[in-house]
Amino acid sequence: MAMQCEQLPSFELEKPFSLQVGEQMQAASAPEMIVHFTQVTEDSRCPKGVNCVWEGEAVAELVLGKMGTDTLALTYIPGREQAALGRASGYSFRLLEVNPYPEKGQSIEKENYEIVLEIKKE
Repeated sequence: MAMQCEQLPSFELEKPFSLQVGEQMQAASAPEMIVHFTQVTEDSRCPKGVNCVWEGEAVAELVLGKMGTDTLALTYIPGREQAALGRASGYSFRLLEVNPYPEKGQSIEKENYEIVLEIKKE
């Protein structure tokens, strides 16, 4: 098995950054923290232009670390930012946004999702 020597794009701990589906990044100050946004496993957010009983939620799945040993699912509920918190591998994760936001009559292709994430060392 060949070792991966390519340099990953980096992000700063404690600052929001964006990831697209399939993208992985490495913390500039903590090279052991690699985060890979694999997919949105659920998106039931109420579309723009629709009146809903419930605001819905979006669940983003992350794979963490150089070897991908930890996985983390973060649930984003519009207006309830506390729900989008998680902990793994000695770090805390906060999912700030899931984009694009659904619109009435339009579907979102899985590869078009992007998240805004903030990671802090615990």
